[in-house]
Formats: sequence, structure tokens, C-alpha cells
Amino acid sequence: MKRDEFKNKFDLSPEEASIRDYVVKLERENEVLKRQTGTDKRLFDYIKNEIKSFEPSPPVQYDKPSLAHDDLHVALKLTDAHAEEIVRAEEMEGLAEYNWQIFTDRMAKTAQKTIELVNIMRQASNVPYLDVDNLGDWVTGKILPQEEGWGTSMPFPVAVPRVGQELGRFLVSLAPHFEKIRVNCLCGNHGRDSVRPVFKMTADRNWDMSVYLIAQGYTEQCKNIEWNIPQSIMTVVDVMGWKCLLSHSMEVQMTHRTPYYPIETTVDMEHKVRAGTDKDFDYVFMGHWHHYAVIDNSIIICPCMIGPNQFSRFRLHRRSKPEQLLCFFTEKHGLINQWPIAL
Repeated sequence: MKRDEFKNKFDLSPEEASIRDYVVKLERENEVLKRQTGTDKRLFDYIKNEIKSFEPSPPVQYDKPSLAHDDLHVALKLTDAHAEEIVRAEEMEGLAEYNWQIFTDRMAKTAQKTIELVNIMRQASNVPYLDVDNLGDWVTGKILPQEEGWGTSMPFPVAVPRVGQELGRFLVSLAPHFEKIRVNCLCGNHGRDSVRPVFKMTADRNWDMSVYLIAQGYTEQCKNIEWNIPQSIMTVVDVMGWKCLLSHSMEVQMTHRTPYYPIETTVDMEHKVRAGTDKDFDYVFMGHWHHYAVIDNSIIICPCMIGPNQFSRFRLHRRSKPEQLLCFFTEKHGLINQWPIAL
């Protein structure tokens, strides 16, 4: 029996009627699927044609450097050298070491890397001026009498002139690479000649001052080196119109390892004291805390040259990196770059 004859047959058995209904159902589903397939295909063809009609993306274009950007002013932060201190590797599980030879090597490396990094920036900008900001603690000093003779490489009266000469040689090596070098000098806490901190005549009672005066005499033949040795524990210097407060950070109340909140509070109070005068500031650069950190975008803690010692390793559980900080300024944008020099 043919399919049409089967469909038109009226006298169907229950089994035949069930088969007929199933066939009709399948044919309806087949028609729906055929219509859906056609619709999907038409939609796909439409989308494909529309995609072809899109314009291709334009090539990437941007303004390339003209190598004639505004001048830069570079500032090198030297701090916390502790030049005559000894850090024995066997006492540090081999994680750190420091002595006079390492100190002089790091001074030479700082000068070399400063010139290299400045020359990189000179591919785009003129960099005629360098500030060398000395933030103190050139010596370990005598404020910890129990360490004398145990933690230093030479007697203190020998160390002071040798450190001054080393700083002088450092500056002479940089002098040919800049039109002018301004050397700003502040005293730290380790160089003081009293056990307790003092706030009167702090520069006159600090061996860092002797280091600076010796280095100043060493460089007197370099006419492009200019010295700024204030008597105060902090000072404001102008860098391309931007005011920078320099300090060793002895004015901050010590509460714990790095007292971030007291640092912010001290800076806020200094702003209030200086408000309306030419001694207010845009940036703060401080030493003393032996590591690199930035607080509120404008307070910069500068890293130390010595790196970790026995005290920081086992009392503070900190392994500070031996680094010095190189900063670049423009007249328009202020501080644009902070470049830690790894030592």
C-alpha cells in the first residue's frame, strides 16, 4: 500500500491509526526544521555580507618623540652610607655584607649608573643640571658606644676625613657630565656627637658636617659645583619651580619600624607652619628609614646605601635593598620619574 493510500484509508486498525498520526507528526516537524534551516542560512549570509561591508581599521598612528622635549633637572639622593660600618657575611647567614671596600665600590657604581641613566633620558631631553642631595648618616658614628671597636672598620677620627675625600672624588667624577651641580647637605642622626638627639646647633655638633666641609674643599677647583650646607635639620630647595623639602627625618616621632602615620602627620604640620611663606613645599625627600617608599604620592622615603645590617636583619626583620634614588623633574610636570639605582 502506498503512503497516500495509507493516509486516506478510513477504516484503520488502531495500530495503523497510531502509525499514521506518527508519520503526520514527523512530516510537520520536518517542515518546521526545513524552514528554520533556511532562515538561519539566510541570516548567516546576511551577517557575512554586512561584515564584508565594514571599513577596515585604520593603521595605528601616534606622535613620535621629536627628541626636543623640555629640559630635565635630575636629583640624586645620597643617604645612609654608614661608611665605616662592618656587616659580616657570617653573621648574616650570607644574605648581606658591608665594609669600606664595598662602600667605595657602591659610590663608584652610583656615579656610573647616574651617568648611564641620565644619558638614556638625554635621548629625548637636555639634562644640564644635577642636584646631589645628601640626606645624612655618612658615618655610623659614636651614638652607640657599645658598637665602637666591634662594628666598625676604622677609628672614627680616621673615618671622617676618608669619607669626606670619597664624597669629593665622587662629585669630581660627575662634574664633567653636567653644566652645573648643586650639592645640598643635611646631617643625620648617626653623626651627632651626643647620645641623645639635640635640636640646637645640630649641624655644629654633627660629624656629617665635617664630611661635607672636607668634600667641599676637595672639589674647590670644580667651578661648576655649587654647595648648599644649611645649619637647619631640614631645608627647602627649588627644582625648576617645584619646592622640595629635604630632611634626614629626625623630626619624626619614632613609634615603630617605619612610622608612616607620624611621617604624614609631621609633613602636614610642616605645611601649616610654612603656609603663606616661600618655605612651603611640593615634595618631601627623607632618609633615615633605610628603604624606598612613597607616601601620598609626594612624600618619598629614600633607600639606603648600606643595605641590611645585623640590627635590621634580626631586630626589625627587614632586608633593605642597597640602593640610591635618582629623580627627574620638568618645569611643567614636576617630579616625573623615580629611578632606584640598585647597588
